[in-house]
Amino acid sequence: MKGLNKSSIALAVLLSLPVVNLYAAEPLSAKDSSHLIPMKEIAVTGKYLQADNAAQDISRAADEAGAKFYHIKAIENATTADSADRAIVYADIYESNVPSAVKKEETTANGVVAYERKKALYYLPFEVVKFKGNYNNTSEIINSASKLAADKKAYAFYVYSISPADVKNQAQDIDVALYKKDAPVRDYIVKTSQQDQEAYEISSDAFKKMKAYETISFHGVFNNTAEISAAAQKQAIAHNAHFYFVKEVSANPSGTAQTVYVSLYK
Repeated sequence: MKGLNKSSIALAVLLSLPVVNLYAAEPLSAKDSSHLIPMKEIAVTGKYLQADNAAQDISRAADEAGAKFYHIKAIENATTADSADRAIVYADIYESNVPSAVKKEETTANGVVAYERKKALYYLPFEVVKFKGNYNNTSEIINSASKLAADKKAYAFYVYSISPADVKNQAQDIDVALYKKDAPVRDYIVKTSQQDQEAYEISSDAFKKMKAYETISFHGVFNNTAEISAAAQKQAIAHNAHFYFVKEVSANPSGTAQTVYVSLYK
């Protein structure tokens, strides 16, 4: 062993150890990922015979994006062993493995019920009021919004949006939706939608009348329209949209990745 120093021996030992995944992002099953909202979709390209062959590359890409978990969804243009073509593997990545939907107790502020997002989006408000002010935190905004709701004799309220109005004095524009106790369901939500969702699908008639603020696309292998709608809903929530419409789905061969285009609405 003459001529080998301690560093050389340590390196030789290291190289002899089994190869392990050096990346921290961990895989999720289809069942576990179905309860979560993704950060975003990522893709890697390489000589993959099947989607799972890309796990290490997906894990690395998820790490680089600051994600803790990933779920591989689909492969496009799968290759054969003697092909020079490269396949694309798609995956959703997640910040945590905590379920997104957590039941909350109904709360009140200044005697008015504070609707959570899923309930506020399902019912039609009788009025949406805009106001402006300087606030240090959301608690102060909720206090002002609930007082306004009480003055309007509303049963419930929901702070729809908060946006900077004036950078100089830090004033904010606030939109607050007001509800009656027997508020009707929004008529543009598709009839199959059930209350208790973070985003709702709109009808085709509403799609023709409403203006989307953004259109996104994502990839996956789907067996039916229900699976496509469920995936679209998760993507809409990830983009902080209140409503969505599946605008188009590419007609790919069975078992290969489809591209879904979704219109998003506030």
